[in-house]
Amino acid sequence: MNNSDFFHGAVLSRIIDSKSVGLGKYITGNSSYIVDDKIVIYIKYSQKRISPWTFSFSKVHIDELKKIKEDKSSLFITLLCNDDGICCLNFQEFSNIISIENENFPKWIKAQRQHGEKYAVSGSDGELKYKIGNSDFPQKIYE
Repeated sequence: MNNSDFFHGAVLSRIIDSKSVGLGKYITGNSSYIVDDKIVIYIKYSQKRISPWTFSFSKVHIDELKKIKEDKSSLFITLLCNDDGICCLNFQEFSNIISIENENFPKWIKAQRQHGEKYAVSGSDGELKYKIGNSDFPQKIYE
């Protein structure tokens, strides 16, 4: 088993544990999965043990996300912060902190939190004005 299998499994097991779902690999790349044929989950992970966790997005990643968004209306980017938790962004939140139209690469997202708090999230092109809870996932993808 490689690291991506391990970290992807952590995200997918939370989805499966939350309710009975249809789950499969999405057709593009190796970081995306489809839930109930309509919700796409794109997984990024950090092996860093403590906050802050940084996630980089190359042009290939952004192009992949654009393609997924064209195909499916529900797209969520999950940031797996090692064994600390999962910070789940909907596509609008992602777009607020990373401009997908801006061609300056690489792009990045930083998630940070104190123990027991929610994640403060910023990116190469902005920051969220509110925090995102580890407990928001996976319920957030069904709202």
